[in-house]
Order: sequence, then structure tokens, then C-alpha cells
Amino acid sequence: MSVPPAHRPLRIAVCVAYFHPIVGGAERQMFQLAERWARWGHQPVVFTRRLPGQAARESLAGIEIRRCIRTLPLGPLFGATFIASLAAQLVAARRRYDVLLAAQLPWEAVATGLVSRRLGKPAVAVPASTGPGGDVDQILKARGASLLRRCVLANQRFLALSQQTLDELRQLGCPDKLMARITNGVDLERFRPTDDGSPQRERTVCFVARLVPAKNPHVLLRAWARVNAGGEYRLLIAGDGPLGGELRSAAEAAGLRNVEFLGQCDDVPAVHRRASVYVLPSPSEGCSNALLEAMASGLCPVVSRVPGNVDLVRHEQTGLLFPHDDEQALAAALARVLQDAALRRRLAAAARAHVEAHHDLDRIARRFVEEFEWLTAAKPPRRDRDDRP
Repeated sequence: MSVPPAHRPLRIAVCVAYFHPIVGGAERQMFQLAERWARWGHQPVVFTRRLPGQAARESLAGIEIRRCIRTLPLGPLFGATFIASLAAQLVAARRRYDVLLAAQLPWEAVATGLVSRRLGKPAVAVPASTGPGGDVDQILKARGASLLRRCVLANQRFLALSQQTLDELRQLGCPDKLMARITNGVDLERFRPTDDGSPQRERTVCFVARLVPAKNPHVLLRAWARVNAGGEYRLLIAGDGPLGGELRSAAEAAGLRNVEFLGQCDDVPAVHRRASVYVLPSPSEGCSNALLEAMASGLCPVVSRVPGNVDLVRHEQTGLLFPHDDEQALAAALARVLQDAALRRRLAAAARAHVEAHHDLDRIARRFVEEFEWLTAAKPPRRDRDDRP
């Protein structure tokens, strides 16, 4: 792993609703970034929600984890209590950090926006998801949207993972001068192509994602019924979530052949080594970590043609795209790459090359540090009590 030139150590407050051991795409990316920063001599401290059975404070891989955000159950008061609790914790710990990082907009970026100028601490916000139900959409549809919007826009810098994210931030009212493009990164050593060219692997497709409606797994099962009528292929479904039981029942009722539900998998590279194709039918994405990891592992991507995915996959060049709600088109795309080994291998090799060129995790981690250094060199003035909006 390359090490950046020595700079003064930064104390980075990472604000994220969930963190280790609860792991999704955004959480995994934040953990990997924070781990890099700690290795380079910086001091990341994570502010996240309290979890039953987990220590309130923990140190892991050089990352200080504070499980301190208290909330009421899901409902109208959830967001308000999340914001109030996180803001209070940030104020109490103000001498522990130099810069704030909101890993999502609702509700983390509301809290960082509230405290940033009052404490003289610069804040960076990174929307994690786009489209219906995404970060900006949640803010605009929430009760008190005008106030929430003002708080979010009090952050000093916004890093967008896709063109769609930039467009939605503009819709929120964010000036272009405060925005910059960034992307997610992949550990290219951990996620790398396998030498296994076995016939079973060549006939296997994998889906690695939370089993939630936002990932559209039902359309995958319906497409699989078309692709694998003869039973010559295999589908691995790695992940867990509220749809897990329903999907298992649907697969059994439909008589789907060679479908393996693996549950939550901590060793994602091991899943990748068993497959040659990766499928992602979600109706919207920000910058999918699961997709990037599959591409880095040398899998051929077959993914929905939606914002976020189209920033990563070029149709017929680094994978195949299909309309997210068209199971017939998905089935045709899967059948095509499963039956054409030369096409599958060409797309997989090009996908890996794209990730190597544009999504190296070390490079992305350094880019964040550059943003932090720039902001802390010109941090916002502290707002006095009589200067409140």
C-alpha cells in the first residue's frame, strides 16, 4: 500500500448512523477509509448509533468508535432525536476533532451543519444514495424540510459520488462552488481476480447485497426462472435483510433450480471466487461498493441502467446494462454472458482495468485527506451567540 507524504495529523469526526459490526456498502467504505487514515497517522473517531450488546466505546484498527447516538424508535421523532443526540455529542467532544465528515445526508449532515460554524469546525457531507428514498429525497419530503435543508447547506463541502448526486444537490440548493466529484474506492489487493477457471465457476452468477426492496431481488428471481429452466447454471445470493424469508419461499414455490441463499457473508471475496458474473438489478444507486468490489474481483457485471451504475459500467465495454424493471431483458443479458465465454471474459477484464484506473482505495482516501487539509487551513469562523440565523 502506498503511503502519502507526511502532513500534520488530522483528527477526523466521522458521523454515520451505523458502523461496525453492522455493515452495508456505505459503512464498509467508511470503515476502510478510516482504517487508511489511521495507518497514515491521522486520528479518526466515529460517532454512530448505540447498539444492543455492543460496547459504548471501542478501538478497532486504529479507529475510535463511539456508539453514542440515542434515538427513539422509528417514526416522526426518530430523525429529531438522532439529530439532537449527535449534535450534543459533537459539541461535548469538540476538542477531540478538527474536521467533521457526514457519511450520509439524513440525518448526519443536518447535525454537522448545525454545529459546524458554531464551533469553528469545517464539515464535509457525502450523500450516500440517490433517487426515490435517497438522501436528498428524504430531506425534501421530511416534515420541516425547509429547516433541514438550511442545516444541511451549512456544511462547507459536498462530495458527490455520481452525476445524479450532483444534480440532486443542486436541486437542494447547493452552490456548485461547494461541490466536487469523488468516487468510492476498492482495496485492490483484497478484491482481485481468481485463477480458478473451473466449469462450475464459469456457470455461476452471484448477487451480493442487502435483501431489501431497494435492491430489487424479486426481479432477479423471476429472471432466473427464465435463464435457468434447464438447471445448468447456479445463482448465489449473499446477504441478509427483511426480504430473506420471503425470497426463500418465492424461490421454493417457483421451483427455481440451483439457487443458494448464503446469508450474511463477511468474506465477500470468497463469494466472488465462486462466480464469474455479478448481477445488480436495483432501481437506484449512488456508487455501489458491492458492484465495484465485484468488478475488482474480475466478475462480469450485469447491472441495471440507473444513475450511479452507468457511471461505473459502460454497456458492451465493461459490462451489460438492462432496464431495472425488465426481467426479460435481465434474463437475456444473463443468458448472453453465461453462454458466451469470450464476451464474459472480455467484459470482466475491462471492468477490472476500469477499477484499477479510477477506484483505488488508497487514492480515494488521499483525496479525502486533501479536502480535509484544505478546509482546516481555511476553517469557518466561529458564530457568536448573537449571530444565529
